[in-house]
Amino acid sequence: MRIIRFFAALCMLSLASCVADQLPQPIAADCSQTNPSYSQDIQPIIETSCAYSGCHLDSSPGRFDTYQGLLPYLQSNVFRQRVITERANASTGMPPDYAPAGRPTDLTTSDLQLIECWLNAGFPE
Repeated sequence: MRIIRFFAALCMLSLASCVADQLPQPIAADCSQTNPSYSQDIQPIIETSCAYSGCHLDSSPGRFDTYQGLLPYLQSNVFRQRVITERANASTGMPPDYAPAGRPTDLTTSDLQLIECWLNAGFPE
């Protein structure tokens, strides 16, 4: 009987811990004062966070070292999904938590806001 009570208590604690999970805060991007473009604003973020050896430069899916290489992922909404929507997910959010030393595992709030504004503006080159 003690074993059953122990497992019941363990299950209740497990379920209670799931209730406390929180979704990441949405990005509140104020785009009224900015007009970002790929070449001036977004390309440097991508070069630092995505387009390097071992990631989106050589053998990985997608080449993000050019606008044309990134464009299919922008048009299909995959870029927004992985960078903005799933950013807190350790396995699907980008940049990944397992990025090599010297590379970011998260984007700054200002980078995320700039990317959000750029995506909302139709991702101009």
